[in-house]
Amino acid sequence: MIRNYFKIAWRNLRKHKFYTLINVFGLSLGIGCGIILFQFITYHFSFDTYHHDAKQVYKIVTNLHLPDGGIENEQGSPLVLGKVLKNDISQIKDQAALLRMHDATITIPQTGKTNAQLFAEHENIALTDKHFFSMFDYEWEQGDKNNVLTEPNTVVLSHNLVQKYFGSQDAIGKTIKVDSKNTFKIVGIVKDHPANTDFKTDIFLSLSSLKLMNPEWEQQMQTDWGFINSTTATFVLLPEGLSAGKVNAELTTIVKRYTGDRASVFEFKLQPLHEVHFDGRYSGVIQKSLLVTLGIIGLLLIVIACVNFINMATAQSFKRAKEIGTRKVLGSTPSAIFFQFIAEMASITFFAALLAILWVLITLPIVNTWLQTNLTLNFISSPKLILFVLILLMFIILAAGFYPALILSRFKPVNALKNQLNQSTQSAGFGRKSLIVVQNIIAQVLIISTILIAMQVKFLKTADLGFSKNAVLVLPVPDNAKTKTNFLRNRLLAYPGIKDISFCYRPPASTADKGGSIKYESRSWEKFIGKTIIGDAGYVKTFGIQLIAGRNIIESDTAKEYLVNEKLVQKLGLKDAQQIIGHRFAAGDISDQQGIIVGVVKDFHSKSLYTAIDPQYISSLRSGYQYMGVKINSNESSAVIDQIKKEWQSVYPDNVFEYHFLDEQIADFYQKEDLLNKLIKSSTIIAIFISCLGLLGLISLLTLQRTKEIGIRKVLGASVVHITALLSVDFLKLIIIAVIIASPVAWLIMSKYLQDFAYRIDIQWWVFALAAIIAILIVFVTVSFQSIKAAMANPINSLRNE
Repeated sequence: MIRNYFKIAWRNLRKHKFYTLINVFGLSLGIGCGIILFQFITYHFSFDTYHHDAKQVYKIVTNLHLPDGGIENEQGSPLVLGKVLKNDISQIKDQAALLRMHDATITIPQTGKTNAQLFAEHENIALTDKHFFSMFDYEWEQGDKNNVLTEPNTVVLSHNLVQKYFGSQDAIGKTIKVDSKNTFKIVGIVKDHPANTDFKTDIFLSLSSLKLMNPEWEQQMQTDWGFINSTTATFVLLPEGLSAGKVNAELTTIVKRYTGDRASVFEFKLQPLHEVHFDGRYSGVIQKSLLVTLGIIGLLLIVIACVNFINMATAQSFKRAKEIGTRKVLGSTPSAIFFQFIAEMASITFFAALLAILWVLITLPIVNTWLQTNLTLNFISSPKLILFVLILLMFIILAAGFYPALILSRFKPVNALKNQLNQSTQSAGFGRKSLIVVQNIIAQVLIISTILIAMQVKFLKTADLGFSKNAVLVLPVPDNAKTKTNFLRNRLLAYPGIKDISFCYRPPASTADKGGSIKYESRSWEKFIGKTIIGDAGYVKTFGIQLIAGRNIIESDTAKEYLVNEKLVQKLGLKDAQQIIGHRFAAGDISDQQGIIVGVVKDFHSKSLYTAIDPQYISSLRSGYQYMGVKINSNESSAVIDQIKKEWQSVYPDNVFEYHFLDEQIADFYQKEDLLNKLIKSSTIIAIFISCLGLLGLISLLTLQRTKEIGIRKVLGASVVHITALLSVDFLKLIIIAVIIASPVAWLIMSKYLQDFAYRIDIQWWVFALAAIIAILIVFVTVSFQSIKAAMANPINSLRNE
């Protein structure tokens, strides 16, 4: 019986090739998008879930309670906290620390050669100890995870870096040099970390080496509860009987015990390992809400494709009425007819799934480039993917096949043979119109969202940041000794293509977030935080920051000078920028160092546009210089960069020359918005395309139903324009209804999305008008194509055929 169902289904599908192709093609696009989005979502939800104790591992994060009542979230925690917790809460099974380094130059000594090999590493080097390896799962190729990194100047490398540094040689026992200062002996090799981890470390230096690498900071890092930054991560492993809530409560008591009066400032809490990837407050990579949104979009694309099948199946009902009537007269039951149409839907879905897999295989390389992922389509190694596809196909078969099968199986044989199906076709017609409205509401919301997200991304990338970002190179400064920086500055400024140079901690609009309490004149320490910007006297000119009062700072080894921004003047309660010039100022973030305010700069964005401009101050601090900004003549960039490289390497011969443009760094801030823009834009194009396919098939069927009417109208003198309008107007009415419903829905969704930005576009009325015009034009072109074809047909042939 089942075999017979599919045999007849195949025969019917071949008979109606045009409509079969439309359904298969539309469904394949929806299924393909669903598979890609499923892989993308499951990829992100798999981050760091593979560790054997993943459910019991927690990262300690920090909330800093400011005097003015605000809270600053920090992903790091003080190094001292982990050890104190382990000692004071005996139930804690283990604790570990991971101190990340942003950049490092690795030197590989060469036996018998004068020139050593140099490698630049970024964001993949950290200090830790054996406790980290007992808490997190790494596959060891060589070495003992229970007894590594116990001694200073030891290192564990990943397989990939061993191949990069030493090729096929045995690396155990060999040495590497970090930043041309400290030599480390290789004591272990681990396999490369998987892509789905937030701890992408390839070089593990022993934590006991901290004193040798940073002797001036080591003691403070080990003991100071206020030494908190984003690069210091502390982890604890809890037993199954101990809840995170209980530890958080005990943390409050511990902080009071060790920090005394400062306890009200610090709030430390445990963050589950599986939340690290998603919590945006603590530098999470992607928010769960975005993944949920993408999942909904994938489902809606499937729904749009299902609507196409339902509409065309119900529209075809008059053509299949005699077939159904004949079957019933010959003894076929409603249930048999029902399952016959379900078999047809299953056949279409099967072919659509095969085509979808082909789409996915073709587009995955492009998608991986877009999403910066490494998604694959491997059914053998992914039982979740197999289960998802099976559930998805069953959902499509039932969702798209149930209603048409139910309608068609209920035809009465006498009426079906006479083509008297008025009540059924009227009911189906109303349902069909409702589905067209729903389908286009989805497409319209996506169109509006695409326009607004594209506008917001453009705004983020082109907004006036209050400084110049064009033609500015940013280079690392391996050694900030005065003799070296002054020599390099003088050499570079001798070239006509170089306009200005500044040595600084970070250029404007970076991810750095330095700051602390500030003191103005004889007043008490202010209740708000001042953000620290470390830069030399060339900082303002190099980065094009506008000085609106006073003068620029002058570097000095004795007297300290400060520039402040307009926001800080305002927060101090002063109305005029000139009032603050010449007054004393102290910065807690720069060792409470007293100085004089010599100038006021116009507000500029030192961070991304997600956050509002903070009260800021600029001051020189040689020990803090880590980067150099170079303003160049953009017309001679290639030649100038070559000159910069030559001079830079003459000063730092033991380091790798690297640079990036400031505008590229700023663009990187908005990768998430770019990603969302690409995904929504792609989904919108696919949704529109699927909808147009459905409308094309539907107008073709409805035109066929009205062949006799069209012929009579033409004989009576109706023009092509009149008949085209007659056939198109019903669809356009439905689109207008969809636009009216979709506009407020899209406004609510996008208003909530834009609230995440401190600086954002306004939602203008013309966006909805433009989206409506786009939707109406697309539908009109799609419907008119078939309508004009029908209107231009010879009426004699139409009437003779009828």
